[in-house]
Amino acid sequence: MTRPRHTADSITDDDLDQLYTELERMKLLVAASSEDGQAVRMAAQYAERAIENGERAERAEAALNAVRAELTALNSETTGLNPYAMAGRRDAVARVRAALDTHTNPR
Repeated sequence: MTRPRHTADSITDDDLDQLYTELERMKLLVAASSEDGQAVRMAAQYAERAIENGERAERAEAALNAVRAELTALNSETTGLNPYAMAGRRDAVARVRAALDTHTNPR
């Protein structure tokens, strides 16, 4: 059975921990394998994918944090805005935050 591939929005800390656990398991399998060349190649490919997934997740988390920080800044910048523009901006910020939260907070 094939597991779904994680995306930057879907990988969790637990998923990342599981990837690293599987990486360690693969290292043990390589050490115990009688076909060293093939097992090493397979383990190296597996390890590369696990590391790439972890790095992608870290970059995605940093990007999401930057977007949230910018939303906070936009909410606090009110100089020169009339009440209608301010209300529109706050509504837009709330909608973007809600969209982020919907896709980044597991239920």
